[in-house]
Amino acid sequence: MTSKVEFVKSVVSPDQLPRERLPEIAFAGRSNVGKSSLINRLLARPGLARTSKTPGRTQALNYFRITPPDGPDFFLVDMPGFGFAKVNVQIRRRWEHLIEQYLQTRETLCAVVHLVDLRHPPQPLDYAMVAWLRHYDIPFLIVGTKADKIARTKVPETLLQIAETLNVDSRDTIAFSSETGAGRDELWQWVMETVSEGQNV
Repeated sequence: MTSKVEFVKSVVSPDQLPRERLPEIAFAGRSNVGKSSLINRLLARPGLARTSKTPGRTQALNYFRITPPDGPDFFLVDMPGFGFAKVNVQIRRRWEHLIEQYLQTRETLCAVVHLVDLRHPPQPLDYAMVAWLRHYDIPFLIVGTKADKIARTKVPETLLQIAETLNVDSRDTIAFSSETGAGRDELWQWVMETVSEGQNV
């Protein structure tokens, strides 16, 4: 049985955040890292999160209420991709303020899934996000996306290199392919365990 998934709302300012105190798992990453495709594959809902070849398509905190068959309800939060090279300065600043306020003040946020493209070394914005999460003591998981785009034999080594570069324990990393589904079960198990631990937020 698959989870029930309900789109709740798009949030463009902190005062619009849901008042319901469900555990939240946020998904973050640089623009074009494959975040929407990963969410669609993770939830087995093709087309749920909008995918685009144009970076910056996600322009809000998109809230989805997830009702798993074997666990508590929670919110999955699709965050705006950071970097957004093709949007104007005013929009970029608004997004940055929203993300900052969300990460800094959201009491129901259990953890952040931070996506990094396995084909490329971590970028300055990846370092900045990890530093920010550590500063505010927010648990996080590093997920290497697009695992199908590199040789299968090189995936573990590449993931380890990313972990070492970001100074992250390799046990806090998962390789994922939205094309093949590799890593999907492992990521889902991590999400459910994290949500269960955060039920009393």
